[in-house]
Amino acid sequence: MFKRPACVIVTSILLTATLLAVKVSGCHPVSASQDQEPIEIVSVLGPLPPFNPGGAAVKITLKNVGVEPVISLTATLEVSESFDFIFDVTPSNPLQPNRSTSTTLTLIGGGGFSSNGSYPLTINATLQNGANFVYTKLVQIAQPPLMPTWGWAIIGIGILVIAVIVFRRRRTVKA
Repeated sequence: MFKRPACVIVTSILLTATLLAVKVSGCHPVSASQDQEPIEIVSVLGPLPPFNPGGAAVKITLKNVGVEPVISLTATLEVSESFDFIFDVTPSNPLQPNRSTSTTLTLIGGGGFSSNGSYPLTINATLQNGANFVYTKLVQIAQPPLMPTWGWAIIGIGILVIAVIVFRRRRTVKA
């Protein structure tokens, strides 16, 4: 008698947990031409906790979408002034194709940005073959999610475990 509703509930909870665990990008590039650009903007998030009265922390995540490893990578965000984000990418630690890297910087004195505004982000990359790329994209600084996406997956799995325990107890009581 309870088998069908329990299966529907368990399937719904599992599907919801899976959908919530999917990573959502926090970047909204204004221009979309990425034909020959080896670096993709994955996200620009801010302000990040813990909140600092002296400035706002911003996290930039970039991805190598080219075929050549990247050996040098910086990004400059223009808010009220220029802020240079230096990524841990070197000839001895290259950013391989299809890999991402992130860095966080506190914008001391220049954290006056709006999530509705668009700001120029200049990317400067050097490839392992010596080619250099410099280009600018307009980005929006998105609010970070309230809880990491993996947190929603854990909540969904916890609900699933509780539902199974309740279902088994009801089944045992009726038997």
